[in-house]
Amino acid sequence: MLRTVTRRPSATRHALARTGVTLLLASVGLVGLSTTASAEAQVTVADESGAAVSTVAAGGVVTVSGAGFQSVQGGAGGIYVVFGWVDDPEGGSWRPSEGGATGADYLYAPDTEDAQNAGFQRFVAFPGAGTAVAANGGEIAADGTWTTPLTVPSAQFEAVDRAGAAVPVDCTQVQCGIITFGAHGIKNATNETFTPVTFGDPAADAAAAEAAAAEAAAAEEAAAAEQAAPADEATTDDASTEATDPSDGGTDATDAPTDSPTAGTDDDALLSPGLRLALSIAGGVAALTVLVVLGIRKIRAREAQGSTTGAPAAPQTGEPSDDDTSRDEGPGTGR
Repeated sequence: MLRTVTRRPSATRHALARTGVTLLLASVGLVGLSTTASAEAQVTVADESGAAVSTVAAGGVVTVSGAGFQSVQGGAGGIYVVFGWVDDPEGGSWRPSEGGATGADYLYAPDTEDAQNAGFQRFVAFPGAGTAVAANGGEIAADGTWTTPLTVPSAQFEAVDRAGAAVPVDCTQVQCGIITFGAHGIKNATNETFTPVTFGDPAADAAAAEAAAAEAAAAEEAAAAEQAAPADEATTDDASTEATDPSDGGTDATDAPTDSPTAGTDDDALLSPGLRLALSIAGGVAALTVLVVLGIRKIRAREAQGSTTGAPAAPQTGEPSDDDTSRDEGPGTGR
């Protein structure tokens, strides 16, 4: 009696068949998901002026922008953008895709998921996602870029651990920054980033700004004084000449002290315009003092001579006498 033998497929053929099916399913999945991603996602933080910063202030609002993120058209979820702390920022073991867990390997300032929350947490959705209506931080564009505002909490805040208990975080003692990770529990290594920032000292910043403003004002005042110096110097020279030269020549003004430096000398070049002005005024005052003293001495001499000889006073003829001429003349600065 003959037996029919059925030939069984070899193990090799089974393995090839399974491999083919796997590749087919993978290709179908890749075609079905329209994704865009670069080699590495980047995040920048900017202040109100749009300038990139690495120092933030508690309660301030910064603009957080991303590039190179994976954007899944119609995909579920998106990314969360929060402010907090991560364990092992260099090694990356905090990442959910590496087994990291919120409340243990990374902590962040808690907030509600409402559109009108405190601003500590933002949800940036994939374009066309079913949950996009709940996004309070916009969408990730097809080219992997996004931008959202984020409010910076206090440097000391309380996060929530795995058990739901409050955990204090002090950003003056540990490194805090901006964290991004997959929303709604979806792990996506491409969209997991940590961007460190530091808190500034508002008092020190205000003092530095005030010092800079004072320095700028002093420099401006010095520049204005330097521009006005030539005009002041010319006025000083004219006043000095008038003060030291009597108009009628009746009194010898050369008796006045001449200690002040004269224009055109080497010493004059070493003096500032203000000092030259002060010295010129002092010289004029000294010359005037000498003239007054000489006049008083002459008057007293005439009075003494008149009392000794008993001679009558000189008649008033309308013409100035020599004494009157000496008495009336004086430096030009007295006019």
